Amino acid sequence: AKLGDTFYISERTGSIVTIDGEEQTRKEVQLERELSDEAEAGLLGTVIPEDFPDTNEAYAYYSYQEKGETYQRVVTIEEQNDNWVETDVLLDEIPGGAFHHGGRMEIGPDDKLYVTTGDASIPELAQERDSLAGKILRLNLDGSIPEDNPIANSYVFSYGHRNPQGLAWSPEGVLFAT
Repeated sequence: AKLGDTFYISERTGSIVTIDGEEQTRKEVQLERELSDEAEAGLLGTVIPEDFPDTNEAYAYYSYQEKGETYQRVVTIEEQNDNWVETDVLLDEIPGGAFHHGGRMEIGPDDKLYVTTGDASIPELAQERDSLAGKILRLNLDGSIPEDNPIANSYVFSYGHRNPQGLAWSPEGVLFAT
């Protein structure tokens, strides 16, 4: 993620490296759940919103394991003196698997949070509208479902994806995913 001239790089092992000019700072992210060590899992994505200098709050996407299953969650985090701390859960229990966790996050030109999720190594999940796997999700910044999402009462903005990793918008506001 980039804000101004500062880069914020999430590391799967659970840290965020801040690069500001020649200075690099690595801070651990204290999460409520222990990071999964599955392949392609961990602390996968961060978004640093424009109001970060005033709030010290950002968004993160990470993998964890519970009762033998891998899941992802979308959370808010706050930068403190020596680390980052998870402060709120916006969306939880996004399916995970051996591979394909997704993890790219961006705030779109419509001021909504877009999150990519992988198919959790189960390709059929990408086509199931009721599953959060293999999708591009769209959330309000408080974690609620936008009223104008394509599927009523659903975070799903786009489905049928294997493992989307990139999001970008054209100057006209058209979303592209890779």
